[in-house]
This record gives sequence, structure tokens and C-alpha cells, in this order.
Amino acid sequence: MGNILFPCGSANNKKKPDGIINISQSCIERLTKEEKESGIKYPGEELNIPVDLTEKEWILKLKCLDDAHSAEYGLTSQAFYKLADEVESKIEPIRPNICNPQDVINCLNKHGCCSIKCKSQMDKYIDCIDTFRINIIKDKIAAEQKELRREEQEIVEQFLKTDEDNTNTIPC
Repeated sequence: MGNILFPCGSANNKKKPDGIINISQSCIERLTKEEKESGIKYPGEELNIPVDLTEKEWILKLKCLDDAHSAEYGLTSQAFYKLADEVESKIEPIRPNICNPQDVINCLNKHGCCSIKCKSQMDKYIDCIDTFRINIIKDKIAAEQKELRREEQEIVEQFLKTDEDNTNTIPC
């Protein structure tokens, strides 16, 4: 099984020099067994994380992890920006271009550190948007009232028609 932290290769590709003191394998096993029994945990021990990597090596490892994650889950930054452009292109025709924010943007660019100087432009823009929203609400209410009047008219006509039918069939 490969190393889950470093899927692009081994964690440390450098060949380590032989130690100054030669210790037998059984001695190493006894020492590590004693450490494990003592319960002392060292950073990175469970995950097998090398602690002697340079900054460039860590950056390469992180890039490798990012690439592996992108390949696994399929969403890269390029795919994200492409998807965002698609969504914006579909929304753009729907969005009305009634109020022009360019005056506010220009003012904020001109007075970046003091946005209070753009209050009048912002107020005009906000008023424009509020007026547009109010008009939409008025139009919806008017359409609902018109539909309600039409339904009421149909009910009255139906009642009058049934009343005429009843007067013709009932002898007086």
C-alpha cells in the first residue's frame, strides 16, 4: 500500500547517510518496543510524516496532494471558473439593466479611502433599485387583482346563466 500523505512518490527521495554508530536490527527493535510501551508519541509518528523536508519539498508535496485531490474529485480551478462563466452567461440576459452602477463604481475608485464622499451616488443607485422593485411588486399586485376580477366576473356570469335557466323551467 502506498503512502497516503504523499501519493506522488516517497516522502523523502534523498538517500540518508549511514549513521556514525552501527546498531544491530534487534537492538533497534528493542528500543522502539520500549518507546511504544512507554506511550510516548512523537509528532508525525502515526502518519509517517518526515520532519526534515525543506520548504520547496513541502510545497511540491502540497501541490502533489492538490493535484491528486483534483483528479480524484474532478473540480479544478479552471473547471470552476468555466462553470462560473457559464452560469453568469445564463443569468446576464435575465438581469435587467435598469440602474447603472457605473457612477458609484467610478466614485469609489476615485475616493477609495473615503467612501462617504460617494454617498449621493449610492443613494441615487439605491433609490433607483428600490423604485424598480416597487414597480415590479405593483405590477404583480395589479396582475393578481385583474385575475381575481376575471374569476369573479366568470362566477357572476355563471350565476346569472344558471338563474336564467331556472326562471325558464319554473312555472310562475
